[in-house]
Amino acid sequence: GMALREDSIWNEIVNACADLAQSNADDVIRQLDMVGVDLIEGFASFPDSGGTESLYVTKSDNSIETIKADKILIATGSRPFRPGGIPFDGKRVFDSDTINTLSYLPKSIAITGSGIIAVEFAKIFRNLGSDVTLIIRDRIPRNALMKIGLDKDVAAVLVADLVRSGIKIQKGTQVTYFDVDSNSRTPMSIGLEGKNGAPLATNQPEEIKVDAYLAAVGRKPNTDNLNLVRAGIELDEFGGILVNSSLATTSKAGNVFAAGDVLGRPFLASTGVAQGIAAINSMFGAPEQNPNV
Repeated sequence: GMALREDSIWNEIVNACADLAQSNADDVIRQLDMVGVDLIEGFASFPDSGGTESLYVTKSDNSIETIKADKILIATGSRPFRPGGIPFDGKRVFDSDTINTLSYLPKSIAITGSGIIAVEFAKIFRNLGSDVTLIIRDRIPRNALMKIGLDKDVAAVLVADLVRSGIKIQKGTQVTYFDVDSNSRTPMSIGLEGKNGAPLATNQPEEIKVDAYLAAVGRKPNTDNLNLVRAGIELDEFGGILVNSSLATTSKAGNVFAAGDVLGRPFLASTGVAQGIAAINSMFGAPEQNPNV
């Protein structure tokens, strides 16, 4: 039957993604070993003393190791932002990380968000045959993409492509309620209203029924448990680490740098790589200045 075939295809996709992720992780560990980098797995934080020449690392067995370093680079990444009022369950209602654990190919899915991640998942599920509804708070989807840095013409072409591929865009809308049974595949009901509670346009539904829901509404820097305040490292209003043009933080000793998603927007891998290179050059000098880099 079709359902069996769809599940089989989905399982192949999930397994391929898991294999690729594992292969990439193994390759990174292998590269670190090849160049002589010591790898310690655990959760690091600065000491309560306020010093920035050492870190406490709590390992999986709850033992704590102290690491001393002249310079420290914070690159702890980010996690999905989870708005209140959304019943995330990892079965029917997902964020942009837990969606990777989806165990079935939904016949229909609603996605809230207007950034790169929301658009990517909308295209992925549509190309796999799902009915996709993209819920965007901005009344003009092109403008929402421009706000995150896309060129005006590129944003316009991207929106046109979404529409042409059959993705339904509910613009100027937001979700008001969920009626979902986490242990069933019966379509859930999602209520819609206009942005900030405004009335919906005449052609917009007040409720839609879908098999799954994804909230892809931004990411949040992983800075919560690093004890940054004691280290004198300041954050912006969104929790991102504040740095200067050299990627140096506000640490008291001036020896702590940061790069990647932990700084905040734009939350892109390419940006993180460029920031990492710039931070290392600031910490140790560019290769032409320091032959050991």
